[in-house]
Amino acid sequence: MLSIPYFQLHRRSSVPLAEQIAEQLLRAIRTRRLTAGQSLPSVRELAASLSVSMETAQKAYRILKDDGWIESRPRHGTVVSHALPNSLVMLSPKRVETRGSLMEQVRAYRHASGLIPVSGVSFPPADTAFMRAWKQSMADVFACTFVREEGEPFGIIELRERIQGLVAGRGMWADTEAICMVNGTQQALWLLADQFIKPGDVIGVPEMCYLPARDVFRDRGARVVPIPLGREGIDVTRLEDVCRREKLSMLYAMPNAHFPTGLSWSQTVKQKVLALASAYGFSILEDEYFGELYFTPLPPPTLYSLAQEEYAKVDVFYISSFSTMIHPNLRLGYMIAPEKYVSRIRQAKYLLDGTTSVMAQQALLLAWERADFTGYVERLRTTLRQARDGAIASMHRWMPDGYQFEVPMMGTCTWVYAPPEFDSLRFFERCLARGVYVRPGDAFAVEDPMPGFQVKFGAVEPRMLEEGLRRIGEVLALQ
Repeated sequence: MLSIPYFQLHRRSSVPLAEQIAEQLLRAIRTRRLTAGQSLPSVRELAASLSVSMETAQKAYRILKDDGWIESRPRHGTVVSHALPNSLVMLSPKRVETRGSLMEQVRAYRHASGLIPVSGVSFPPADTAFMRAWKQSMADVFACTFVREEGEPFGIIELRERIQGLVAGRGMWADTEAICMVNGTQQALWLLADQFIKPGDVIGVPEMCYLPARDVFRDRGARVVPIPLGREGIDVTRLEDVCRREKLSMLYAMPNAHFPTGLSWSQTVKQKVLALASAYGFSILEDEYFGELYFTPLPPPTLYSLAQEEYAKVDVFYISSFSTMIHPNLRLGYMIAPEKYVSRIRQAKYLLDGTTSVMAQQALLLAWERADFTGYVERLRTTLRQARDGAIASMHRWMPDGYQFEVPMMGTCTWVYAPPEFDSLRFFERCLARGVYVRPGDAFAVEDPMPGFQVKFGAVEPRMLEEGLRRIGEVLALQ
């Protein structure tokens, strides 16, 4: 029989009690505190133990039964499903098979020719002047690289000084000693996880996110807890509920141009998250994948800059990349670390690879100096803003009623929010049949997906994207 003590119901929370009960039972199943076939209390026993109505207890069980987590059998009562998957993600038993099939197809068709790529990796629009300067600099890159002494673990100081000026323009102060060049943000994620995450630590991540980050945390033995997303940003109420129940070690966040939705958190949400970090003592790993690609007159504030102003005791690790601004194959990014951790990270970086590719750093530095990098970024913003406006206009033309979307203020993508009954697998297959490659929520979900799909802009010619969205509109009309 189930032991009740680990339930923590927050009766003043905006989350209904039935959902709280179902969520905590689900967490117990996913963390193996409840095992396949284990008996659960009757509705009457559950209601009495938690001091809730029988109707609330019945609703909680119904939520779990609908997804196949629990089952009722004659003479056995209510038990945990015998068909639990072995996956660490532990999707709903009724969704494991369909999601596995969908993900296989998403991977298989990612680079298929003849499809209109409405979702996926975007290459930045070509900028002839910048690329010409880059190519012309390559001879000097070799000369400069081989006359340098052994690389400093945090990278070429002249390049870090450039980055210091870049982030200062966005309201962020960082000492050059705190800026570390990395081989892409993936390496920064790995470094921070290696140094600051222990087996058993609880890490909060958005319910939809850059999944390699989730995998890095799990590889360190952390327990990853997905936090729901709303139209204003991460669900602060749910985040606080997690903090009350257990010790949160770190929050992984993409508050500006969240991937894959393109959503930027409101100022209020950012402030509330920092207040929670201050109150509950968790650190924040801020991943700003599209750092310079904003479309507003002023750059949106980062958690890093807001913490500097008002929450100095909150540790915010900031990471960003040049891949989205230049090319994905340029594996070059940077991390800004809190001052008290600089020495520790420098030692870890030295032991990992000595330093980030000096040749890649030198190439970026020379191109920056010779091609007016600031002007290049401004031109890129203008191009992407025009692409965004065209994509939004096409979506207004072709998305049926019931499918909603936001105008992104930053980045290269947005999200189409679908009704709850949205069938990801059928949608994906029907789009393929119409010659369109699109990624639904399952392709980005930590556990349970948010209904809908991603739309990316900038890399695909506007008329082609328009045609892809027209075909998607026809598919949705038949859903």
